[in-house]
Amino acid sequence: MQHAGNRLSKLAVSLLMVLSVFFTSTAALAQHPTEHSCTMPAKIKIVKLADHIFYPVITGGVEQPKIQGQINQTFLDHARKVQELDKKYKKQYERDRFISAAGPYYAQTQPTIRYNQRCRLSVSFVDESYTGGAHGMHLETVYNYNLHSGKRLSLSNIIKNKKERDKVNSYLKKQMTQLKQQGRYDFFLDSFKGVDVKNGQFYFYDEGIVIVFQEYEVAPYSNGIIHLKVPFREFKTPHAHHHHAGCHEPGSGGCGSSTVPQHSQPRE
Repeated sequence: MQHAGNRLSKLAVSLLMVLSVFFTSTAALAQHPTEHSCTMPAKIKIVKLADHIFYPVITGGVEQPKIQGQINQTFLDHARKVQELDKKYKKQYERDRFISAAGPYYAQTQPTIRYNQRCRLSVSFVDESYTGGAHGMHLETVYNYNLHSGKRLSLSNIIKNKKERDKVNSYLKKQMTQLKQQGRYDFFLDSFKGVDVKNGQFYFYDEGIVIVFQEYEVAPYSNGIIHLKVPFREFKTPHAHHHHAGCHEPGSGGCGSSTVPQHSQPRE
């Protein structure tokens, strides 16, 4: 009986130790979430601010409410700026319409969720405006976020040195040349001097990044906003490529899925 009691006591102690480790690990994970703690996409809905002016709202999937609120505020601020422009242009048209038949003037915006997985979010706003002339203008602004840290990512977080930048530029120039030869785009090949890692627009897709070129930037207006894919394997080392261009490094790139762009299919 004494031996049986000792065995039961040892089992009870072992069970308590296992439970202690489990709850300690769970508490630590809650305080310090990892990449694997937010593998599901963020929950997002599209909200109407005014006629033809929309913005996204994250409703769930971001562990820290403060980060979710800050990102949502950024999206709302973008839409409000477009709304103010729309009001300004409409007032301007009330004066200009007596001397010009072209109109009415307006500003509007439409968001698209480009990428949303594994703590990485890419949201683009395509702003459209018209203030007279032959046609309106479009501008695409992309907001890339690390949902774990709340940091907004730029190309400099992904293309980290001159060697990588040269590889990206070479790959893009090759694509442009091939697409122009195929008659799909009329690129101004001589005008492309390389990506702007500080201010250039991009978003993520499964295997790399998509570089966004605005109207007139590398091709005529008729070609619209252009999206060109650059796989990680083209400018990252095999190790970095394996880790999706550093998606496990704080404040760096990402990995996940993308949606189909509105204005042009990304080319590769």
